[in-house]
Amino acid sequence: MADNDMPTDKKGVAVYCSSSDRLAAAYYDCARAVGRLLAENGVPLINGGGRMGLMASSTDGALEAGGTVIGVLPKFMLDRGWNHPGLTRTICTPDMHRRKETMAGMSLGAIALPGGIGTFEEMFEIITWRQLELYTGPLVICNTMGFYDKLLEFLAHVDSEHFMRPGAPAKLWRVATTPEEAVAMVLQPADTIVDDYTKGKF
Repeated sequence: MADNDMPTDKKGVAVYCSSSDRLAAAYYDCARAVGRLLAENGVPLINGGGRMGLMASSTDGALEAGGTVIGVLPKFMLDRGWNHPGLTRTICTPDMHRRKETMAGMSLGAIALPGGIGTFEEMFEIITWRQLELYTGPLVICNTMGFYDKLLEFLAHVDSEHFMRPGAPAKLWRVATTPEEAVAMVLQPADTIVDDYTKGKF
């Protein structure tokens, strides 16, 4: 079903991930498990709606467990037939920016599975929005097979050089190593940062 305006009764979890079909099997297994676990918890899965890669695996996992999957795609992707055919609901947006805004607005939290540039961009935008208190849900980085180890090391370096607010890494994101941890973490209330910045004292 494709629509732009159908109301959403329940917020879901946004899952950011790769659309590549050339990955190790463990990455697909993780994505499928995340979809299944969200469905088993009665939480809708919100993703980019793609028919390939980890996006497709997460969708398949949720659907196989009787869950709901909401795919959000810009019109040009739908025109090219890149959407997963089994989506419970398909939302068409005019562009990529509206796609990300829609996914965030419909979600109570977000999980970043392994991915490429597009996944990084989505993940860092949510981190930025959390820092600015524009997004109040938790963000979980699912570090499957140590995929994000080097990025997390770099972020620790950024923090040590004081390019982040004090305590930010521990508050802005959570790190999981398994699908079970990722889903459990994203369903817990998000941490908040209370400091001079959030109090308006610069």
